[in-house]
Amino acid sequence: MKRLLSLTICITISVQIFAQVLSPVQASLKKNVEVLTSDSLMGRGSGTLFESRAAKYVTGKLAEAGAEILYPGTGQDFSFISGKDTLRSGNVLAIVEGIDSVLKNEYILIAAHYDHLGRYVMKVNGRDSLVFFPGADDNASGIACMINLARMISDNSYLFRRSVIFAAFGAEENGMKGSWYFANRAFREMPKLAYVVNLDMVGRSGGDNYLRAYTVVPNAELSSIFTMLADRTYRVYPKVFDTDYFPSDHQPFASKGIPVTLVTTGIHSDYHTLRDTPDKLDYKGMEAICEYVFDLVRAVSDRDKMLRRGVLSDDDKSIDPKNRIYSLTEVQKRAMFGNGDEKSFLENWVYKYIKYPEDALNSGLQGRCIVEFVVEKSGSVTDVQIVESAGASLDDEAVKVIKASPKWKPAKINGTPVRSRLSLPVEFRLRR
Repeated sequence: MKRLLSLTICITISVQIFAQVLSPVQASLKKNVEVLTSDSLMGRGSGTLFESRAAKYVTGKLAEAGAEILYPGTGQDFSFISGKDTLRSGNVLAIVEGIDSVLKNEYILIAAHYDHLGRYVMKVNGRDSLVFFPGADDNASGIACMINLARMISDNSYLFRRSVIFAAFGAEENGMKGSWYFANRAFREMPKLAYVVNLDMVGRSGGDNYLRAYTVVPNAELSSIFTMLADRTYRVYPKVFDTDYFPSDHQPFASKGIPVTLVTTGIHSDYHTLRDTPDKLDYKGMEAICEYVFDLVRAVSDRDKMLRRGVLSDDDKSIDPKNRIYSLTEVQKRAMFGNGDEKSFLENWVYKYIKYPEDALNSGLQGRCIVEFVVEKSGSVTDVQIVESAGASLDDEAVKVIKASPKWKPAKINGTPVRSRLSLPVEFRLRR
């Protein structure tokens, strides 16, 4: 009986020790989550002293990671109205400069919000008790990953042509005030903002909490990058959606047509409850997510041209509204091919009628071209052009088939047909 008891104790201790073994990166992720969810920060409520303390902690960690702090001291501070009160908050910003003499003046933004729901008084056994929302997954997990990515990118800055800005946004839980202020009031280089990755709730795993990436609207060039990354070996891959998931700090940028991706492991039953604690996070999974996002950002940084935007420039908006071409983000009802969208067009028209050019077959040429075109108010397809080439003969074949498209159902605004611009990736792959 004593031997059995001893064996049971040894097994239990061994399992506990094994479960606690974390890599240095995972241990750092865990430490940052634990600090942000500690009693001393009381839930990091928007516009509170505790949110300010959290901002100082994040500032220090980004500096330790090797990023240059912008707005040292107070951060990028702003005020907002909450009820009858005017509250103050701030964004923590840091940068790793790109190595390209020209492209370093364009920017990729890695964002995560550091605030949460704060504290409140509840009755426990008839007595008032002060409790707070830890917010481990929402969003200490995103901040911890952002800090780790700052270290990774700073250590490997020679791989990044464009500059990378790290933004810890304040007051997200109060209507995305920090990201709205950055996008609409504070950042003067918005035309040079190439891409935004928003890390929000990236700490859970298992079951419905799998890694996912939301681009809000279809973006053929971004889709091409996700496909390219799918051919590599990672410990975790996201499921990619060309829709949105929940309100967060990517939305003020998406509304301006800037390509965005919300990276998340999804909502769960502990969301916005007292049960969202550090012990429930998967730190190994978070490290794997950092590795994937690092390569995603690097791929965008390495492009010769910025990702194509989803809305028209201010110059384009001066065009006569009757002739204006709208993007997918601006229309209320998008153009449809039959009863389907662009995917249906690819499956039921493009890939049904496209032929592999003989010279491309003979030379073994393959790849992906991105084709842009306009769906007119009448439904006709016009202005077909290549925006990313796979080779002349492949490009010509894709353009020929798309130009021959049957009529679409046009996009609409307030029930009225409008012209709209679409982009599609067309794949040419040789079978082995």
